[in-house]
Amino acid sequence: TRTMPAAKKKLASFKTLPAFQLEMLAALVASRNELRHQRRFGLRSVECHVLGIVGAQAPISLRRLCAELGLDKSHGSRLVARLEERGLLDRCDAPADKRSFYLLLTPQGADMHARIHADAVERNTEWLDGLPAARRGVFLECVAQLTTHSQAMLAREEAASGQPATPRQEAGDGIETRGLLLVERTKLQQLHEQLAALLARG
Repeated sequence: TRTMPAAKKKLASFKTLPAFQLEMLAALVASRNELRHQRRFGLRSVECHVLGIVGAQAPISLRRLCAELGLDKSHGSRLVARLEERGLLDRCDAPADKRSFYLLLTPQGADMHARIHADAVERNTEWLDGLPAARRGVFLECVAQLTTHSQAMLAREEAASGQPATPRQEAGDGIETRGLLLVERTKLQQLHEQLAALLARG
């Protein structure tokens, strides 16, 4: 049996770091969304994301879909198969390569896409109700700028680690929820400070 060690000085807490708080916030939002998607649509969140991407970019290849979601091909194939079984996705042969195919929404899939999108708008409105109206614009600008900044930081880390670069999304490309509000880089420090202030008030 080990003896209780003498009391030591407490180590610094991660909970005060804005980046850690954002991770916790994202986890809360994702957990709530997962429950809601299953309850309302009988789908997992990742399956809803598949429908969102296919709806926005159809016809889309399985390879592109997996790149958008950051999934390996085997996982993406299983997701597509489940959605095909539900009658939400269809596939068509690629004209230049009969071994490949493109994904499309079925009429039932398009209806589900519309329902999921309407629910996402409702959830987003409800979520932003947690902030006073006067702060929402600043918050969204902060999130957009920090997303752009984080992408640059990821690229530098990938280069330092010898990892292949992660495919980047253009503004407005892909699933609707990935759209970014771009702001001038000169606002970066100001937005960092504003976001930190907003988190501190919480």
